[in-house]
Amino acid sequence: MVFTQVEFVVFVLGVVSLMCFLKSIVLKKITILLSSLYFYAYFDYRLLIVLVLSVFCTHISGSLINRSKQPVYKKISLIAGVGLNLGALLYFKYYNFFIHQINDLFLLDESSLNTIKIVVPLGISFYTFRFISYLVDVYRGDMSPCRLFDFTIYGLFFPVIISGPISRAVHFIPQLERISISKNNLYLGYRLFVIGLFLKVFVADRIAYYVNYFYANYEIFDTATTWLAVIVYSIQIYCDFAGYSSMAIGVAYLIGIRIEDNFNFPYLANNIQEFWKRWHMTLSEWIKDYLYIPLGGSRKGGRRKCINLLIVMTLCGFWHGSSWTFVLWGMLHGAMLIANYGWQLSNCRTFCTTLPRLFSLISQVVTFVSVTICWIFFRSTDLHQSFEIIKKLFLFRNDGYLFWAQPFVLFVVVATLFFHLLSNMKVKFISLPVDNKVTPTILFCLLWLVVVFFPKELEPFVYLQF
Repeated sequence: MVFTQVEFVVFVLGVVSLMCFLKSIVLKKITILLSSLYFYAYFDYRLLIVLVLSVFCTHISGSLINRSKQPVYKKISLIAGVGLNLGALLYFKYYNFFIHQINDLFLLDESSLNTIKIVVPLGISFYTFRFISYLVDVYRGDMSPCRLFDFTIYGLFFPVIISGPISRAVHFIPQLERISISKNNLYLGYRLFVIGLFLKVFVADRIAYYVNYFYANYEIFDTATTWLAVIVYSIQIYCDFAGYSSMAIGVAYLIGIRIEDNFNFPYLANNIQEFWKRWHMTLSEWIKDYLYIPLGGSRKGGRRKCINLLIVMTLCGFWHGSSWTFVLWGMLHGAMLIANYGWQLSNCRTFCTTLPRLFSLISQVVTFVSVTICWIFFRSTDLHQSFEIIKKLFLFRNDGYLFWAQPFVLFVVVATLFFHLLSNMKVKFISLPVDNKVTPTILFCLLWLVVVFFPKELEPFVYLQF
């Protein structure tokens, strides 16, 4: 049961309708918990056991951290809790990857170290990070450990359990004592859900066919088609994941819970650092607070900062998937962040800022193209495919190759460019503000387009695999 299925819409309407009649906060929390258990068990009840065990172990570790009076015992409890969560993540998601690498490194037969069939728990990458942030926040004293009942709701909260956003317990748990279903929250939730549904179903899923076919047959297409396909994938992954995040935040609003924003027009970024402040913002904040700063951040000089940037982005790539394509994708982003740091220190930057508008436009184009090329590694099945596609981008292979451009794909590219230009000009109605009288009409039109042009087959969410 994913967000784009009719079953999910019926499920959410049932949960919200029931909560509208409940006056007691305890009953509302019980409803959320039971709904979350049902939602996750709908995929595979066996995976629910792993999640519940992670919740219990994390809560016990948090309690031990709080009760320990000696710093050394606090640290041991923290290491144990974080270790259990990371251990589960490494086993379920990366065990077979490591086995393959060991066999390849030592030239062993597959029978020497066997891989095993592992069903990866849905959302394990996301809820592992959420549980680690809870333990670290308790250890730092940023929050007190909560009751098991409240933490279980936080751990299983169904709108964010599969693919985020990576909500923080320090923001989430206090809201459980003031859950309320209001007209304003219902409208905000409906608005965000419809926008997300439109981005995912009408845009991302319809252009996914073009992207999928290109990547499956990239050898036959020319340079122009290759550029078009990689640009379209940048649009697809944004609409797919931003659409999911918008729907997740919208459903949480319907229930009366405020979840942190996850996207803020990332393709308008002037540099790669700003891109990561706009793209998957909850992950970026998590990496900064729980990896980059603990490693030393920028406090120990420029060289150490560059090393830290490369480390955290490489780990970010590895977090996304057990493949060298993801690792290289992360390393490239780390290298771009280092290059951006050097640019900020250079005299060239000071000179370019004398032409702010032109410099801003050029910066946005360079940033978008750089991110788009990196997305090739994110989408490709292996490194060979990635490098072959990049070669075709710059070697201008046209003779004997096919040019392919679907009208809807071209429309999406032009519409995306137009939309971002209007956003750059600070046109307010682009974001469909709540207080705008035209917003309800536009939302109805978006919903109508989704219903009328609903695809025969829905594409799985891109980040569902993580």
